[in-house]
Order: sequence, then C-alpha cells, then structure tokens
Amino acid sequence: MTTWLITAEETVTADGAAPHRQIKVIRTVNKTREEALVELHKAAKSHVPDSLKGTSRVVGRDSDGSFWILPKNGKGHASCTIRLIEQIHP
Repeated sequence: MTTWLITAEETVTADGAAPHRQIKVIRTVNKTREEALVELHKAAKSHVPDSLKGTSRVVGRDSDGSFWILPKNGKGHASCTIRLIEQIHP
C-alpha cells in the first residue's frame, strides 16, 4: 500500500513584512490513491490554518486537485493550500 502525505502550505504576509511560508504534514494516509483523495477532501474541509483562525473561510479545489483555503471576505494576505503527496521511501 502506498503512503500519502496530506500537507498544508500556508503563506502569510503581516504588516508589510515579507511573505512567510510554512509547510507541514497534517495527516499520513496508508490507502489507495482514490481513498487518499477522499481523505484529502475531508482534510481540506476541516483544516483551519493558524493565519485564518477566527476568520470566515472558503475552500475551493484547484485544477491540479489541490485545495485552497482563503479568507471569505477577500481581505488579508493569508492563504493555505492542501495537497496530496506520495511519500517516497529510500
């Protein structure tokens, strides 16, 4: 069975500072790709990025299958991308 990583890549710009990017694994999935895609969808709907806590959010799917979590009101510079990545074992 393949191991999949569900990652969150968060970009924040605060008070005119340079953008800060943080990538973390939010879930590891040992399932088929199709099952992992279902888990990716669940993670995208439930994940609350640190930079968007207390803010209304909207979740959308990109053409590459990843998900974007954005501020619903369009204000601010925070965003988060949720992706599915196949883990390669050396």
